[in-house]
Amino acid sequence: MPLSPSFCLHDLAPQDAHLALDAVRFADEELALAGASGLVGARLVVALSGGADSTALLLLFCALRQKLGLSLWAAHLDHALREESAAEAEAARVLCSELGVPFFSRRAEVKALAEDWSCGLEEAGRRARYAFLEECRAEVDAAWVLTAHHVGDLAEDMLMRLTRGAGWPGLGGMRAVVVEAAHGAGPARRILRPLLMQEKAALTAMLERLGVAWQEDASNQSRAWKRNRMRADVLPLLLAENPSFYESVRRLWRSAREDERWWEKLTDEALIESGLGEEREIRIPPSALQALGRAGRLRAMAEAVRRMERGQCRADTLENMDAVWQIRRFPRRFSFAGGLKADVNAEGLRLYIAPGR
Repeated sequence: MPLSPSFCLHDLAPQDAHLALDAVRFADEELALAGASGLVGARLVVALSGGADSTALLLLFCALRQKLGLSLWAAHLDHALREESAAEAEAARVLCSELGVPFFSRRAEVKALAEDWSCGLEEAGRRARYAFLEECRAEVDAAWVLTAHHVGDLAEDMLMRLTRGAGWPGLGGMRAVVVEAAHGAGPARRILRPLLMQEKAALTAMLERLGVAWQEDASNQSRAWKRNRMRADVLPLLLAENPSFYESVRRLWRSAREDERWWEKLTDEALIESGLGEEREIRIPPSALQALGRAGRLRAMAEAVRRMERGQCRADTLENMDAVWQIRRFPRRFSFAGGLKADVNAEGLRLYIAPGR
């Protein structure tokens, strides 16, 4: 069907309208748990790559504009890694023009950025993309950036965390709501993932019913990336063993979020935060480490690392930190991603960012 600025819920098939409303219910529930207001009347930036997932996300929220009083923008970052990327950016612009959605676009030389930042292409692209999205969000004073992560992406994330040795509840995968302050080279983030419980098949089926095309990124088929290997090789085996595997992923995610919220409340009083930006640090005093017990210490240490917003913490690192504390074999220093350091000594645990990072 032809798209227009008046595109609304009535233009969707019943199952697709239910998909849109389910996404809103999920988002509102997660926002409420995070202490944020719901989506009614919200200003939102949709991260639009042009692939099936983000195209479906844009259409779903365009359909919801009238019902919820939404103000929408779309943002597309061309990573300049493939010959067809400029054409994909143009296709995204045309789609937004048809829907009457203001469009942000930028070309970033991600390969050069990876060299400048001494990191891989995937990490450089992620950093450039989130910095651009936050810039767009701030420019229009939007409440959230919407990304199109779905339950398949969540399953991949869980498997990747498992292979890296993440502990519980980090094994539960990405959050639906992410609020982070800027730190070092990392941008601030206000991310909402309203499709996180939905399956990709439902998104592509909606696009097919509407007759809306999307762009296929050929790099998603490359076995050079671990995430692609998880998607192409591992997930099909798990789904063959259990056709309801995605429901298992949803249950695990919900259990992790419940445990995470409970432990956050329990350990909150143990964490002493001070400073801002690169001067920020978190301490756990000896009295708190002693009172928490081993399970509580591990969760408090993991929560402290999470709040420093410098990557994920491996379970074996947490266990080593706790062992050092228990046998009093200190002082010891542990290193994490992004220049994050942890000192364990007689004064307890101190997490801080190394100078110059």
